[in-house]
Amino acid sequence: MADTSLVLRTLGSGGPQALKLATVITRLVVKVADREIDGLDKYQVVSFGRTVNGARFPDRWWPRLSRAIETGAIERLSVQAIVDVMIDHDRP
Repeated sequence: MADTSLVLRTLGSGGPQALKLATVITRLVVKVADREIDGLDKYQVVSFGRTVNGARFPDRWWPRLSRAIETGAIERLSVQAIVDVMIDHDRP
């Protein structure tokens, strides 16, 4: 599992940086839901004898978000620019 601590601390701190980060995450999830980009990480859990299928935010995106915070890109770039960079890194 990816290290999410910086991203979660930033979201928890509130303010404009947290709001922008939350907007980036939301746009990425919407793009997945609209099938504009490849999906979330799939998982299966067996609970009380039943198999439950689910999906979660991809591990590959957490370090990219952390890097955007560390480098100040989250403050300098637009939400769309950050989303575009993250998506471009998913393309072969």
